[in-house]
Amino acid sequence: MEQNQFKVEFIASKMLTPSVAELSFRRLDKLPFPFVPGQFITFLLPHPSGKIVPRSYSLANSPSQTNQLDIAIAPVQGGFATNILFNLKSGDLLDCVGPKGRLILQEAEEPNHYLLVATGTGVAPYRSMLPTLAERLEEDKKVTLLLGVRYASDLLYAEDFIAFAQKYPHFHFRGYLSRASAETPPYQYIGYVQSAFESLDLNPMTDLVYLCGNPYMIDESIQQLQNMGFNLQSIRREKYISRRV
Repeated sequence: MEQNQFKVEFIASKMLTPSVAELSFRRLDKLPFPFVPGQFITFLLPHPSGKIVPRSYSLANSPSQTNQLDIAIAPVQGGFATNILFNLKSGDLLDCVGPKGRLILQEAEEPNHYLLVATGTGVAPYRSMLPTLAERLEEDKKVTLLLGVRYASDLLYAEDFIAFAQKYPHFHFRGYLSRASAETPPYQYIGYVQSAFESLDLNPMTDLVYLCGNPYMIDESIQQLQNMGFNLQSIRREKYISRRV
């Protein structure tokens, strides 16, 4: 058995957008599940071949929900994990390990501006960070969250981020739509998240960037940020890679 391995029980699911579901689990042993916002869990899924196939998903809920684990998942057509996770029934059990991951808010860091960039379900860890970000915002920090999707209907957790922005003036949420019409309502912009960097008045000496989601977005963003003077120590990233198997 792998270290930190435990069983989780499936509770329920709900659709966040037309193409993304939130799945909720709890530890079967009812023990607390401490984790740091930004971390992920890995399901150990049994394959018909007899192998165990690991699949990792960022936690979207706050650690204050001590025994609950929420993940956001977009189905992959023909995907092995999709077939299992989207057919779970209440009470079904899965083996799991975690938490893991380094896409977290460090205690010692003191940037003037956090830039949180995501595509699709890559925004899940930032939702988990909201209570911690609230504390940082009280210290007069600035936080900008950019979420890239195709259409406005794909902006998952948008209501949570908009409500947070309305409560904290130094928190800014921007949803970037790659396939939108010419007119967009507040909080929505046309284009890709990396197209926004030049307009954000970023300072490579004092700001910290987080990237999560599509590998192409992350690679292009890193190149663009380095061209703006950022070094890799100021850029944290986690790539989401879709797999059929």
